Amino acid sequence: MRALYFLGFLLIFQVSLSQDNCNCNQKEIAFSEGYINTNQLIFRGKTISIAKGTDYDKVTFQVNALFKGAASKQTAVYFDNKNVCALKFNVGEDWLIYANYKSAKPVVVYCSRSRKNVINTNKNIDLMYVKLDISIDDETDKLTELCGLKTFTEPVTNNESAHDNIIPTGLQRILLIVFSLIGFALIYFVLSKLWKK
Repeated sequence: MRALYFLGFLLIFQVSLSQDNCNCNQKEIAFSEGYINTNQLIFRGKTISIAKGTDYDKVTFQVNALFKGAASKQTAVYFDNKNVCALKFNVGEDWLIYANYKSAKPVVVYCSRSRKNVINTNKNIDLMYVKLDISIDDETDKLTELCGLKTFTEPVTNNESAHDNIIPTGLQRILLIVFSLIGFALIYFVLSKLWKK
């Protein structure tokens, strides 16, 4: 019986501890030009797919408005799936995203201004997301005023530079080896004739 009380205490302690860790410094994430400058990618878009990963999950967005950074109309961002305070994404949601690059991938964190557009807030929503000072629509207007709207980039798969590292076929490899051997033989022949003189 004591073991059950102890396990219950541990569960309550862990829940209260994890909620304390999810508190964010509101002054650090207040809307300002300084905060905008600390982020490398800012956009508003709709979630179209979510893929699970080992340490990071990937969310792909249909980007409607790009305020800062380079992004195509369909852009993926990553978030830590092992963090207690991870953001909760679902397909079909309207989000405002603030992200920074880690290992060449845009990563979004809980304690940021990244959030989904919630029309009717309730207590459960307030626990899941950082409550901020202005609505997403007002923030979108301010971002448009401060940053302007950026043009989208072409996805890498449609870019011709993506085809620079094509692996040769088996026949192409054999031909490369044969021509290389012929080239080495010619160089050897010419150099040996020159050394004899």
